Amino acid sequence: MRLKIIIVAFAVFGLSPTLHAQSFPNKPIELVVSSSPGGGIDLIFRLLAEDLAKVLKVQVNVVNQTAGAGAIAAEKVAGARKDGYTLLGTLLGQVATMTVANPKTPANLVRDFQPIAILHGYAAVIMVGRADSEFKTLKDVVAQAQKKPGDLIVAVGPAGTSLTLEVELLKRAAKIDITSLPFAGSAQAITNLLGGHVNFAMASDVAAQPHIKAGKLIGLAVDVESTVLPDVPTFAKQGYPQVNLLASVAFLAPKGLPESTAKLLGDAIRKTMEEAKLKENLKGRGYNVDLRTSAADLNKLIKEEVDKYSRFTPEDLGWKAQ
Repeated sequence: MRLKIIIVAFAVFGLSPTLHAQSFPNKPIELVVSSSPGGGIDLIFRLLAEDLAKVLKVQVNVVNQTAGAGAIAAEKVAGARKDGYTLLGTLLGQVATMTVANPKTPANLVRDFQPIAILHGYAAVIMVGRADSEFKTLKDVVAQAQKKPGDLIVAVGPAGTSLTLEVELLKRAAKIDITSLPFAGSAQAITNLLGGHVNFAMASDVAAQPHIKAGKLIGLAVDVESTVLPDVPTFAKQGYPQVNLLASVAFLAPKGLPESTAKLLGDAIRKTMEEAKLKENLKGRGYNVDLRTSAADLNKLIKEEVDKYSRFTPEDLGWKAQ
């Protein structure tokens, strides 16, 4: 009799795990984005969130949380309920650097997160200068940095991002010293470059393209060939093949998310990305549309990302050694 009552209770009150999984989602999803508003990374998550909401039939609210170079956002999601209603939208490398610099961090990429979808090599990173500057090529920059070590100032991104670390790779490869000044993201870096506060800036090609098109900035080098700025040469073609971290962006959930929920979210993101209008919008803005959602691909990319950043010291990554 007791067993029958329990079975009836599950059926009547929706307590069955299967029924619960089928009811997801039934309320708004919070997408915590670790990049600043207005930048290339923020834009891609906002574009995806708008159409993802239509597929899931619930609101997907983007909340920017940039404090602590993205650590606060990562920790918030890592500690959230494992129900699929709180996701992290981030540069994959940003969380990988926290993991490499301090494996005991509250937001360890391998230990604390379940990847849902990764947009692999989402865009190119570009070094830009002002159009009215005396520096017209990367060769000009390197020559000046060799003459006056530390004098040139480049606006970079948060600690651990390709916007920052590719400058470190250039410094190693060219044996030069350039002073890095960190900002919250591409938008702020470009603003400070346009304002004359720095000599150069590192940014996503998507964020830089309108300013280059308007004749205010010039592209000096990109880490991979850019679809929106095809005339800008890569670092590799200019003698520095080491400068290429291939940035990816990811949807991450807290570790332990039910498999059915993870699959539903991954399938919904893929369906969103397959929508012709969105795909053309993304490509038109210069984003590379290479979405990975299979468990094998996701786990492989996570491992590669951690391995890639393991060549840097915690100090290189902008974190104190632990």
